[in-house]
Amino acid sequence: MRIQTNIFLWGFLAFVLPLTALALIATYYSQANYLEDSRKNVSQHLAMLSSEIERRLAADRALTYGIAQAPAIHEFLPVLDNISQQNISTDFEQKIDVVSRFFEGFQAIIPGNFFIRILDSQGNTVVKVSKSQRSQPVYDSLQGFSYVEQELDNPIFVTQLRELPQDEVSTMILPHNSAQSALLSHLSLLDNVIPLYYQNKWVGALSLTILGEDIDKILNHAIRPFGGSLLIVETNPDIKSRHGLILFDDTQKIRFAHARPEAKYLQDTDYKPLLDHVQHSDTGILSTTSITIKTDNTLYFTEMTPYPSQFVNWIMALNVSDAKLNQPYAKIRLTIWSIAGMTLLLGLILTQIGARRVTRAFSDLILNFKNYAQGDHNQIAITEHCVDEIKDLGKAFNEMTRTLNLAHKDRDKAQQMMLQSSKLASIGQMAAGIGHEINNPLNNILSYAKLAIRNLENNPKITQQDKQPLLSDLQSLREETLRASDIVKGIMNFARQVPPHFTKFNIKDWLQSSIALVQQAASEKFIQLSLECSPDLTEQQLKGDRNQLQQVLVNLLLNAIYASKTDTTVHIHANISNTQITISIIDNGVGIKPENLALIFDPFFSTKGQGHGTGLGLSISLGIIQDHQGELKISNRTDNNGVVAKIILPL
Repeated sequence: MRIQTNIFLWGFLAFVLPLTALALIATYYSQANYLEDSRKNVSQHLAMLSSEIERRLAADRALTYGIAQAPAIHEFLPVLDNISQQNISTDFEQKIDVVSRFFEGFQAIIPGNFFIRILDSQGNTVVKVSKSQRSQPVYDSLQGFSYVEQELDNPIFVTQLRELPQDEVSTMILPHNSAQSALLSHLSLLDNVIPLYYQNKWVGALSLTILGEDIDKILNHAIRPFGGSLLIVETNPDIKSRHGLILFDDTQKIRFAHARPEAKYLQDTDYKPLLDHVQHSDTGILSTTSITIKTDNTLYFTEMTPYPSQFVNWIMALNVSDAKLNQPYAKIRLTIWSIAGMTLLLGLILTQIGARRVTRAFSDLILNFKNYAQGDHNQIAITEHCVDEIKDLGKAFNEMTRTLNLAHKDRDKAQQMMLQSSKLASIGQMAAGIGHEINNPLNNILSYAKLAIRNLENNPKITQQDKQPLLSDLQSLREETLRASDIVKGIMNFARQVPPHFTKFNIKDWLQSSIALVQQAASEKFIQLSLECSPDLTEQQLKGDRNQLQQVLVNLLLNAIYASKTDTTVHIHANISNTQITISIIDNGVGIKPENLALIFDPFFSTKGQGHGTGLGLSISLGIIQDHQGELKISNRTDNNGVVAKIILPL
């Protein structure tokens, strides 16, 4: 085991491990107290919120009672008595108008949507005002007047109205709402109803239906401790259709005032055990680990009594994520672990520093040897040590690496020169032999061909019809001789390796003149040449051998023209970026086979048919571009519809 490892392990066991364990124990103890206080605070918050809602509901009941005591209602009681006796007075419509205007004035007192109704002794609606708009009587009756809403045939409801306690606001479910619209079938709040008496005789009732926007406003602005979600559920064992009815839910976006054609019940959710749990305690905590919920949450709940005259309770619950509840201490523990990790790292660093004073010199030298053996020949050993032997060993290592590096460079240079010399020598010998042995016969053939053509054209003894085939044959002989001469010239230029002559020239002019040289070859195949230059290229100059670079560009353009299909376009793009220019030549051919991509720069390799090219064009072009410190890249297009040749040159 190394010295650094021994020192580090003893320091860790003696200091870091005990301190970390002590800090974690303290955090868990503090967290237990924190959770207890948090639970108390959440329970107090729910109790305050439920008290505020109860006060709001009590205010609505007080408002209902106050409306019933208003003079306008007392003046309308004889009308209800006449309706019960089927005796409709002549001022019936006038009385209806007076009380309707009185109800319309409550839009500034009652927030949100509401319905105020006056019911007769049969439970039918005589007057109805919704917010600031009264409802017109459109339903005819046997009594000789029209009702606002359709007549009810509900003796049970009439009995319930008759048995309501006098001078007291009761809560019940009016069948009128569901009859009016399916959206009002499951209202969150019960209707406030107070019976109306005239001369100690029951003549009807006044009802106030509030959808609950004011309660929604209270709940929406209420604080959600620890980012919890609020849930309010009604427990109503007497009415099964409302037992477990969800009145408010942050998760499902359910609000008191929302009209709902279909009721949603707690029994259909994962929190169904809450209904059973609340029977044993009106306040408490329910952990989601005891029910079928994947996430770890805690459900804080309290029970409230919204309607004193009804055996109805509301469960107000706050669903808090345990992760958010424990977030402060999770951060503290993360901080402790981070400090412990930083301490370990710092201890490791200090251990390394302390132990390295003993073993540093040898470790560095061993590392130098390993790196050098793995191919990194730039290793330099440190020779500034207090020990003379280590200093001498470092100097000896540096001297050894210097000698070996020089030997490697000399060897590589000699191999490169040998390969280049061998290649040039073989090609030079071949070029020289071809030049001496073929050029003279070719020149003679060319001269005799010219002479034969001139004599044939000037010979009057041969008719023009006989001359034409002979002239065609002689012209073909002349062209083939010139092509053979060009092949020999290309081979000799490749072997000669003429050094470039650097001058400055305008890039755009050079591109246009080069394209003009191949315009005829493109026209013969009906191919368009499209040049696209970046705006900053107009006045830009390039330093290089104009003729040699033009030779490269012309060669690539001829290759693109040869490879492209008839009636297509060869695109030339020239762009400047940073300190270099990129010229891209894009053809529309079939591309280069993958197995041939690695061979395209080899001398005498050609993909053209027999009689087209020598296979030296790309080899010569590559040499010219490399002499200009540039790059020549040739690759297939991504859509496999041609080749992209790129010339990259430094400006």
